[in-house]
Amino acid sequence: MAAHLVPVQNVQIDSHFWSQVQQGSREKVIPAIIRAQKSTGHWYCLTWKEGHNVKPHPFWDSDIFKVIEAACYSLVVHKDKDMLADVEEAVDMIRAAQHPDGYINSYYTVNGINKRWTNLRDMHEMYCLGHLFEACVAYETLTGSGRLLEPVMKAVRHVDGLFGAEPGKKRGYPGHQEIEIGLLRLYEMTKEPILMKLAKYFILERGQRDEAGETFFDHEAKARGGDPYDHMGSEMRTCYDTPRDYGYHQAEKPLEETTEVKGHSVRAIYFYKAASSLVRLTGGAKIKTALDRLWRDMVDHKLYVTGGLGAIRQWEGFGPAYFLGDCEDGGTCYAETCACFALVLWCQELLRLDLNSEYADVMEIGLYNGFLGSLGQDGASFYYQNPLRTRPGHPKLRDTWFDIACCPPNVAKLLGQLGTLIYSYQENLVAIHLFIESTVQVPGTDVIVSQTTDMPWSGEVIIKVEGTTGLAIRIPSWAEGYTCSAKGEMKAGYLYIPSATDTVVNLSFPLHPQKIFANPATGKDEVCLMRGPLVYCLEDVDNGDVNVDNVAFVDGPVSLGERIEIGPVHQAISINATGKELDTEGWSSLYGPKAWKYRAEEVKLVYVPYFLRANRGGDGGMRVWTKRLS
Repeated sequence: MAAHLVPVQNVQIDSHFWSQVQQGSREKVIPAIIRAQKSTGHWYCLTWKEGHNVKPHPFWDSDIFKVIEAACYSLVVHKDKDMLADVEEAVDMIRAAQHPDGYINSYYTVNGINKRWTNLRDMHEMYCLGHLFEACVAYETLTGSGRLLEPVMKAVRHVDGLFGAEPGKKRGYPGHQEIEIGLLRLYEMTKEPILMKLAKYFILERGQRDEAGETFFDHEAKARGGDPYDHMGSEMRTCYDTPRDYGYHQAEKPLEETTEVKGHSVRAIYFYKAASSLVRLTGGAKIKTALDRLWRDMVDHKLYVTGGLGAIRQWEGFGPAYFLGDCEDGGTCYAETCACFALVLWCQELLRLDLNSEYADVMEIGLYNGFLGSLGQDGASFYYQNPLRTRPGHPKLRDTWFDIACCPPNVAKLLGQLGTLIYSYQENLVAIHLFIESTVQVPGTDVIVSQTTDMPWSGEVIIKVEGTTGLAIRIPSWAEGYTCSAKGEMKAGYLYIPSATDTVVNLSFPLHPQKIFANPATGKDEVCLMRGPLVYCLEDVDNGDVNVDNVAFVDGPVSLGERIEIGPVHQAISINATGKELDTEGWSSLYGPKAWKYRAEEVKLVYVPYFLRANRGGDGGMRVWTKRLS
């Protein structure tokens, strides 16, 4: 039986750690995004008519739709008349921008409506619509007015009139997946059959080939006068290994036949999330088997220790197995914020299919590290890429905005939906996936479950149940030696505690610093430090005259350090270790006859949580993995 998500409005987050982050999103991130969009003029792109003298970007529409969604989730919990006014202004623009046949897209409205739907592979009409559909779910959850649902369903009927397996329709699918997610979320809200039909078609049609071995993208390129055999066209050739390599789009073969995660990482994870939703809603053993296969390939071969995804800048995506460079130098370690955002939501969807703690472990690692670290402690600056190492003298600063601005709205979206990640429920069972101080009212019941905890700094958790329910409590993979006051049965990493009335469960998770090592196939004979779900890093700002690029970790005991203040985080716990510096004297030529050696004297190394990096100035030196001396 599939698990249900708990609606945003049914979860109250009381965690000092996370409520502070959410408050920053509400008061700084969302207003900053809207301000940036208005100051650049992007906010008004939907009002532009054909021939407007500013050329819109193919997915500026999506940035508006995503910030609407983020704002609506914030408004569900915290009323704000100014933010609501911005949302309603955007809804007015959407309604006015819609063409009589239901089409909505500023790029083709400005550049010529006759060119629309001619290049699904490279353009973003369906991608933008997908984000509009998700915004609609959030807006109607907030208002129930139907003001956005009306034009959205008209747009859906427009797409359905063009694409599908029926005679006379185009057999196509988007180059950038997202519409599939939006359609299925709308379906769950409205139960309109047309939404499920379209979503299922786009998911299953992807990668199909005709008797000549050609895909939709081949046919589409020929129809617009292009040559699909010419290394995908000059405008995209840097993204492909070989001619007609549709792996970039996850379209080289149907999903059921796919064995490897490859191509653009955000597109891939959006696709897998949508396919997982389809399995939950309709079944499909072959799709589920394929998704299980792809999960294993990703987790076992292509996932950064921070939960980041995407080792290759050139195509913003996956590299070969075990290819996980740490630096952006040379076009490696892309680790886009949006990919980690997508991963967290895919894990959430997989947990609805199968209560397996591995999904929640990965979700937690991504949430606390690859995702949270993308947001500056000022609450208004962001990373697009999240490398695991930056070099001294070359600091990587966060930006307040990007021309391609997909990441900041996704940060706000996820923070607005945070409560939905913590719990899920089935009949007479509440599952706890994340340990975040909060209270949940289980829909349709009188059951209230609350957590009291200071995670991620303390591993003590008190779970209180009011009413009658069973519990399934995730036991994290990092929590070896935990204790629990209640007895239960362990299944797939969850402790199942039988149904009881008005009960209290006390958990204690040890949060000792742990040394983490990489598979030898990575070629990384180095060490990473973690404490609970937090990945730690060395920063030059904490380590005096030590060059973090030329230091090695002396393999021995590590200990908790002082509590430090970084921005609004007043109780971050550091980790102390011992190291030795590399002796670089005498090296003036590129090559030489002397082996490397380390100085005899030991130095103290101070590690801080990776999500807090690059918030205090310094020379820019930072690394998650440190050379290791036995």
